[in-house]
Amino acid sequence: MPYIFIFLMLLVLSACKDETKKVHLPKKQLQEEVTENKSQQSRKTNTQTKFAVSDEKQFTYSLNQGETLTHVLASAGFNMANIVSLAKAVKPHYDFKKIRPGTQFDAIETENKKVLRFAIDYAKLIEATLLNETWQIEVVKATLITHEMSRSFAINHSLYHAANQEKIPHNIINSAVLAMSHFIDFQREIRQGDAITLNFTVSEVTHNAHLYNQFSAPQTLVAINFKNQTKQYSLYQFQNAFYFKDGKLAQNFLMKTPLNGARLSSYFGKRKHPVLGYTRQHKGIDFSAPIGTPIMAAGKGKVLKASYSRSFGNRVLIDHGNGYRTLYAHLKGFAKGIKQGSRVSQGQTIGYLGNTGLSTARHLHYEVHKNGRAVNPLNMKQPSNVQLEGEQLIAFKAHTNQIDNHYASLVYDNKMPTTLD
Repeated sequence: MPYIFIFLMLLVLSACKDETKKVHLPKKQLQEEVTENKSQQSRKTNTQTKFAVSDEKQFTYSLNQGETLTHVLASAGFNMANIVSLAKAVKPHYDFKKIRPGTQFDAIETENKKVLRFAIDYAKLIEATLLNETWQIEVVKATLITHEMSRSFAINHSLYHAANQEKIPHNIINSAVLAMSHFIDFQREIRQGDAITLNFTVSEVTHNAHLYNQFSAPQTLVAINFKNQTKQYSLYQFQNAFYFKDGKLAQNFLMKTPLNGARLSSYFGKRKHPVLGYTRQHKGIDFSAPIGTPIMAAGKGKVLKASYSRSFGNRVLIDHGNGYRTLYAHLKGFAKGIKQGSRVSQGQTIGYLGNTGLSTARHLHYEVHKNGRAVNPLNMKQPSNVQLEGEQLIAFKAHTNQIDNHYASLVYDNKMPTTLD
């Protein structure tokens, strides 16, 4: 009898053990596991995002560096015949030969059709629908969302460095430096405790709640408030130029410094030449910065020379009219399009800092000449004589009041868009 009881108990335990292998998950949990498995498989492909609405499936693909369009569209489920016919159907609107790495493709699939959506220009999309093996092409205008931003921060040494730490878009930093370089010497006049507020806008391209981040977000600097020691400057962009609060143009004839983030390494006047070894007049000022730093035209004008000189190395000479000329020497090379006879605008990149000619270290040698005589660029007094008047001044005052009232209400820690850089 005891043996029979033990045998029955073993049978029960064996049955229980087998049942534990068959786990019956709730329907919701089972769906979540299936979705997670599919998600892990999709991450092995080019797919970045997935959306599902009823019977509609949507995937987002990106053309990576070194990949072909055929490779990406094949991953999206289109055969070679589909891809060839798509290229022909799209050609009146866009040539696939011009496609760039980073371009995104939305592939939407339903029971009876496939849709491929991609950007061809800023805020312009192609929506290609494959129905019965025939492509229907539609050009769609995307939505432009503008974010208004305000950032305030301290400047202890370098405006560029401080703004970069605050994750200010580089285009906004450059615009601020260019706007203030007419009246601020960034190498000598920045002091610990200086502070700045930058008000600007950043735009994004979206369609059906999807962000197209292959485009650089357009950025516009709207206004600057700068506290420099005991002085306070307020600048506003108006009609594609910056003006002070009273309507006076902030841009002067020539910029004080033709590059960003540099250190003044040698002053105007007599000095012992580092290569020749004897004392002579140093007719300009030198700026030390990393090799390749962009050099800007101090003012608009005509390029007289853009070539190699024995002592100056690669140099650019610009005539600005009114008897003024500027010289930029020891360049690593010239910017595209900079040659004798070409016209340049103020702030335009003309070359890159280097160490050519009679030079012992990387630097920019910068000279300003007035009527054939070298003058100290740091001592030039050239106040703007442009002042808004009448109806223009009234419009400007209304513009500045609107900016002051609006940006004062913005929260400092508002989130930056994802397409800044």
